[in-house]
Formats: sequence, structure tokens, C-alpha cells
Amino acid sequence: MTFYPKPNLTGDPNRSIILPGDYYYDLTLATSVPFDWQVTAAQDSSGYAFVADADSGLMRTVTGWELEDYLYGGEYEERLISIGESIDEWD
Repeated sequence: MTFYPKPNLTGDPNRSIILPGDYYYDLTLATSVPFDWQVTAAQDSSGYAFVADADSGLMRTVTGWELEDYLYGGEYEERLISIGESIDEWD
């Protein structure tokens, strides 16, 4: 059984929008699939993937070719740097 720390919920509990700095903000961004993923998935029969944008961190859907470009074109490294990771740690 996994225990998670009690969230530190700040702000007005009656507010119906999650803002940056709220407990669930990053969690929501990291686990929400893009609303138009099915359109991208239909473009390429070889598959699709979800990647985090290097600048915003928002998930987006990419085709197989776009995934290769993301991984080997430098955007993946940019993303790792923006979250404080290094590609060297994976070697």
C-alpha cells in the first residue's frame, strides 16, 4: 500500500480553477492527455506518443516521426534541462 503526503491545499477552497502553485496544478498537467490526441493518432498508422513540451511542460501528441525529431533533435534535452535533469544521468 502506498501512502501519499496530505496535500497542502492553499487558496480559496470554493475556487473552481486550479492555478499555478496549487497542489494539483503540476499533477494535472503531467497526467492529462491532450484533448486532440485522436486526430494526431489517426495521421500515422505506425503509432503516436505523448511528449512534454520543452518550454511549457504541457503534454502534446506526436506521430512516430515527430517523436524521433523530439528525441534526437534537441527538444528532449531542452526539456530535461528545464526540469533540472541531465541526459548524462541516463548513460
